[in-house]
Amino acid sequence: MRKVIYIFIFGFIGGILRGYFTLISGNSHFIAIIIINIIGSFLLALITGILTKIIELSEALISGISMGLIGGFTTFSTFSFDSVNLLINHEIGLGIIYILVSLLGGLIFANLGNSLGNLIITRGESK
Repeated sequence: MRKVIYIFIFGFIGGILRGYFTLISGNSHFIAIIIINIIGSFLLALITGILTKIIELSEALISGISMGLIGGFTTFSTFSFDSVNLLINHEIGLGIIYILVSLLGGLIFANLGNSLGNLIITRGESK
């Protein structure tokens, strides 16, 4: 039950953060969604890769942070909806760019987050 509560609380916070970033982006909706998802990919890889190794946290809290906070912050459904709408509205070029930048950017930044986490852990162990 604690896991569900953590996911709910952190999900609420993540949703508020996403709403805030979307609100301040103004007319740059697509760019905001790309940035949100890329930041989320980076943070998810960094947090899940490093937190458990440097701080003793419960599985419930880690789930709350990863599924709740990061899951609430990122938005695959909006990315999917936007992608389909761009393609349906015959904005094929923009749709393909949006999809590629989102997917490749997410993968690249997840790898960077993982690498940074490993670097931090390695440096901490060598001290």
